[in-house]
Amino acid sequence: MTSITTRRSSARRRVFAALAAAFVLLSSSCEKKAAVMQSSRPAAFSSFNETRAHSEAMSTSAFVTAKLGGGGGGGESGSEQYSPALPASSGQPETLDSRKIIRNGSLDLLVNNVGQSIEKIGSIVKGAGGFVEKSTQSSSGGHSASVTVRVPAARLDQTIAQVKALAVSVDRESVEAHDVTREYIDLDARLRNAQAEEMQYLQILKRATTIKDTLDVTEKLSDARGRIEQMQGEMKFLTSQIDLSTLEVSLHADADETVAGFHWRPLRQAKVAMNEMVAGLADWVDSVIAFFINLPLIAVWFLSIVALIVVAVRLLRFVWRRFGPKGWRLPWKRSVPPVSTPGAG
Repeated sequence: MTSITTRRSSARRRVFAALAAAFVLLSSSCEKKAAVMQSSRPAAFSSFNETRAHSEAMSTSAFVTAKLGGGGGGGESGSEQYSPALPASSGQPETLDSRKIIRNGSLDLLVNNVGQSIEKIGSIVKGAGGFVEKSTQSSSGGHSASVTVRVPAARLDQTIAQVKALAVSVDRESVEAHDVTREYIDLDARLRNAQAEEMQYLQILKRATTIKDTLDVTEKLSDARGRIEQMQGEMKFLTSQIDLSTLEVSLHADADETVAGFHWRPLRQAKVAMNEMVAGLADWVDSVIAFFINLPLIAVWFLSIVALIVVAVRLLRFVWRRFGPKGWRLPWKRSVPPVSTPGAG
């Protein structure tokens, strides 16, 4: 009996030992497979994630630096890698010449001849290196015109002075200036950061070894390129507004006479009154024509409203006779008793 028990205990120990050895072998095999898979993972994908995180961090730093007008530098490798994204800063306050300002002007002039003045304004603008953007003329209420020109910002004041010399009198003159330095620096910094990000994605794309990595980097590269093109368009428009100023000129013909030192404009006032009278008569004729053309429609609407009123009255009378109190009549339909006259009969 003792020998049988000993044999059973020995068999159990052998089974447990075999299970422990199998478990150890299985664990070591799994660790080896995990190590092989980790070592076979493409280096380009991990480099892509690391570089992407580093790019975002450096972009944020460059943007803050651009907004503040300078700042401390980071490590040497980061400065060399993203140096195009950092705007240059001399550490000195900005001067008036370095600021980005949009200047526009407007003039309201009284001239002897509107047509000749338009031609002279075109010559002045062309000589200043600009161009006529829009020109309109009107004969309603006197000969008048509106001309919009674009001239270099540095020659705006000179152009205004030359155009004013063509006028008999200047009724109104205004010049506006809008400082866009902050917007320009912000847009320039974001554009440089996007370009640096694009260069990093191009370098990562060259090191990509799998299709998945190539597709991921290509998607990021396309997004960066779209943002770059959008910001380049905004930068081009902003630069155009800064470099070329807009001047709006309103011209009116001078048909006046001076009486006792006052400007008397009988001819112009007569033309204005005549034009207003003609316009009023035209409006009246248009109204009469529209009335007769729409007369059938007016008649249909009138008949429809009358029919609805008749139907509503008859329906109310029917309901009242059917469900109303018996023997009751409207006040104006009640019979009035005869009035007896004293002494009659």
